[in-house]
Amino acid sequence: MITLVFAQLAARWGQALTAFVLSVAATVAAVSVPAFAVAIDRAAIANELAAAEHSDVTVSLPPLLVSSPEPRTRLFEASEDLPAYADARSRLTGFTNVTTAQIHVQGIDGQPLSPQAHSMLARDGFCRHVRFRQGRCPVGSREIAVPASLAASLELTAGREVVLTPVRRAEDRWEPQGPPATFTIAGLFTARDPAAPYWSLQDPLGRLGDKAILTNRTALSTLPHAQELVYLDAILPPRLLTPERIPRVRQQLDAVERRLEQEDPYLSSPSTTLPRLLDRIEAHGRHARALLPIAVAPLLVLCWFVIHLAVSHGGWSRQQEIGTVALRGATWWIRALAVSAESLLPLLAGVPVGLVLARVLIAATAAGPPGLVAIDSQQLLAAAFAAAGSVVAALLALRRQLTAPVSQLLRQMPSRSRRITVAAVELLVIAMGLVVLAELRVLDGELVGVMVAAPVLVILAVGTLASLLVRPLIDFVGRGSLRRGRIGAAVAALYLARRPGSVRLLVVLALVFGTLGFAAAATDVAAEGRLAEAQRLLGAPRVLEIQRAGRQELLRAVRAADPDGRYAMAVMSSPNVDGAPVLAVDSTRLATVALWSPRYGALSSAQVADRLRPPAPEPIVIRDGELVAELAPDPFTGDDELTVSLLARTPEDEQLVVSFGRLAAEAGSYRAEVTGCGDGCRLTGVALSTSETGQTGVEIRALRQNGVDLLPPEVLADARRWLVPNDGPITDQLRFVGAEDGLLITHPNARPEATYELRTVDAPFPLPAVTAGGVPGEHVTNVDGEPVRFTRRARMAGLPGVGASGALVDLEYAERLTAEPGTATRPRVWLSADAPERVVDALREQGLVIVEDRRIESLRASIDRTGAALALRAYDFTVWMTVVVGLAALALVVVVDRRTWGPSMRALRAQGVPDRVTTGAALWSYAGIVVTSAVIGAAAAAVAWFAAGGRLPLGVDATLLAAWPRWWPVLASYGAVVALVVVAAAVGGWWQGRQARTGPVRRHPVARQREVRS
Repeated sequence: MITLVFAQLAARWGQALTAFVLSVAATVAAVSVPAFAVAIDRAAIANELAAAEHSDVTVSLPPLLVSSPEPRTRLFEASEDLPAYADARSRLTGFTNVTTAQIHVQGIDGQPLSPQAHSMLARDGFCRHVRFRQGRCPVGSREIAVPASLAASLELTAGREVVLTPVRRAEDRWEPQGPPATFTIAGLFTARDPAAPYWSLQDPLGRLGDKAILTNRTALSTLPHAQELVYLDAILPPRLLTPERIPRVRQQLDAVERRLEQEDPYLSSPSTTLPRLLDRIEAHGRHARALLPIAVAPLLVLCWFVIHLAVSHGGWSRQQEIGTVALRGATWWIRALAVSAESLLPLLAGVPVGLVLARVLIAATAAGPPGLVAIDSQQLLAAAFAAAGSVVAALLALRRQLTAPVSQLLRQMPSRSRRITVAAVELLVIAMGLVVLAELRVLDGELVGVMVAAPVLVILAVGTLASLLVRPLIDFVGRGSLRRGRIGAAVAALYLARRPGSVRLLVVLALVFGTLGFAAAATDVAAEGRLAEAQRLLGAPRVLEIQRAGRQELLRAVRAADPDGRYAMAVMSSPNVDGAPVLAVDSTRLATVALWSPRYGALSSAQVADRLRPPAPEPIVIRDGELVAELAPDPFTGDDELTVSLLARTPEDEQLVVSFGRLAAEAGSYRAEVTGCGDGCRLTGVALSTSETGQTGVEIRALRQNGVDLLPPEVLADARRWLVPNDGPITDQLRFVGAEDGLLITHPNARPEATYELRTVDAPFPLPAVTAGGVPGEHVTNVDGEPVRFTRRARMAGLPGVGASGALVDLEYAERLTAEPGTATRPRVWLSADAPERVVDALREQGLVIVEDRRIESLRASIDRTGAALALRAYDFTVWMTVVVGLAALALVVVVDRRTWGPSMRALRAQGVPDRVTTGAALWSYAGIVVTSAVIGAAAAAVAWFAAGGRLPLGVDATLLAAWPRWWPVLASYGAVVALVVVAAAVGGWWQGRQARTGPVRRHPVARQREVRS
């Protein structure tokens, strides 16, 4: 029997090779789902680590303050909490531990009483991370190392001795905390990799502040001091972050937090954003695993369909041979083996080849670290699934040869039951497509579980329905061509209409083209969505991250660098951790700088800027010189109890307090001298303080300077110009009543030495805001971190730099509503696409330090490496394999048709039909199938996109995705593939015509009689 099977394979090696190749393709399709998922996990980890912030890969335990009443040595060892902290950090198995002890010292600049103090750090592994420009690693008990840049600014050299005094902070000054000691500068260093996470801990290189002095543990332990900070940190090595280890890393982080809570329930959690990094990595894999089955399903279904066609054609061609075997009395097992082994052996042989080939193809096409994906159990299960489907498809194709009686096997005409079965399958496919369409569009279903096959089912249903409708149409065209004498077109049309294999090829190619169109649409919509996401995340074509700047300093510097407001805009975030993000922008430049998308909503950027910046009251400005105030204490205030001061903001953004001193019990004029306001200071409020407990208050009747009334009656009487800070219980807040003859400010129960403020309002209040998504409540976080009431001027679907949820406010107005000057949170400058470099140079001249230059192209490239984007590359891979399998199906039909097409064409030639007509009929036949299936495939892709396009897991916010793709990119790729298949069909038709020409021609008797008569 084995000899018989191998003889069958040798005799019909073409069919065996076709089955083998199709089995390989089906296995590659199935295995690519788990294999691509692993490759995408690896790529996602590599990409996320490359773009990770330092806090994403570091875990910092709460700083441990170690104090002693008197200066002492070995203070580090005196901490009672250190063992518990160390035990908590030990839970991070495999992490790189970094322990740092920190004190502050004065004297590195040669001035023992210098007002500036530098941090001195004793850190693990310091010398392994630096290069010494001069000297060596500090190992002695009185040796230090200094950053080369700091040494250059202070004119220090290796070998020099300096006297350092340990100090600690006491309110607004430094005070000694130990005796001075002489240290030798052992070396001057630069970091080997300044961007490494090791240097982000406590910022020893001074990226965000002053540079630190480095030393060893012994030197710090033997230096007497009374206070030091101990930092216990851990760094995640890249080798430790693998897909299978992510749950383990999460467990370790939870163990650290539980151990710290066990030591002190009120202790803060470790400082790290590593869980967010793990979330992003898992999100990549989740999006990829949601999209990959949708991408692979058409290829897998197509492979099984073509396997069914190939085996069916082969079984039909050798049906008499099988009937002969059955006629000679072979048992059912011998008959089954003779029938199926020829098809099943190539199918099973293709499974291990496809399993190995999938790894090679994925390594060549998937982005990420080089190397083959290891074979795992998921891939083996996928290969088994593909093999089972291929075997079932083959057995269904051979069901007649396996079960039919001998009389039917010896017939060459298909049975009526076969046609009924085919019609039932067609109706079932159409019904399934309608059910899927209703599930997705009416019942709002999702592409999960068996619904991942929804697009291919819809495409198959449309293709099958169209084939049923096209068949009589083609027959009608053929009859019409025959009546008009167009023999070639008539023969081609009638052959297509009456040949079942042609209709099946039409469905196969419609599936190929429909899958191509659907994938092209998904790729285009996703690409445009990722571009929109990059634009929304960045906010502008180019963004400069600023090192550190005051809020007013940033605004003033950007306006000075770009006075026309065409190229640059100051931007900062509110220091908001848990609530909706708030972005403060200089809205006077929003329309010219920000990237704006119509998907954000109906308002343009200029309209949003107008909503953010309505007219505001003019600021009250005081200048150098004498201020005169008309003040009248209330009846409950005695002599020398109440002090009234004015609060102002200088042009340098510093707080200025102008005091009128203690007030007498009677009304009177009070004078105060103002200095430091030559360019004008903005009045920000009034402060009251009392020396007695109880009710107190004052009426401000006038405020003049140089004969100008700074607080005219309309300002005093307007309650909207005054604001009580909500920084305490309402019973401990000021009350005010405005009138044209004066502003009465009272407190019902003032406490001695407390200061109560009433702020001036020179900005719209509540603060105008444009929001996206849900921003609950009546308050948002202002740029100083304090809550501020806001009024929603518009609601958008998204905002640049904010995203789908958050708020946009005007930076100048937000700053006017702050109580004190401060440092900007995430200061940055947005630049327009045409911003010249002179603007960047001008920003540097204004004192802004640029630490990062981010462009839309780099962010787009980063987003293109997300899990869903990488899965779409797998989609492209499977689409091209689908095209190849479709070409194989076309070739299969051409080869099978040779048995019937050749004799038919030779018969026509015998009747006198020219060769060009028979060749044209062949060309019309296959080219017609391709063109018709291309039209059907386009319609099927459109229907499938209508059904499932909006539910594809593309990894992009749905508000940024277009409902339909752009037509020209889809048409370009679609047309190229259609042209390729048309050329293949033309080659097949030419080959058929050649076969018909080269065969023997038996002249028809009528034709011979005509030749004799002529």
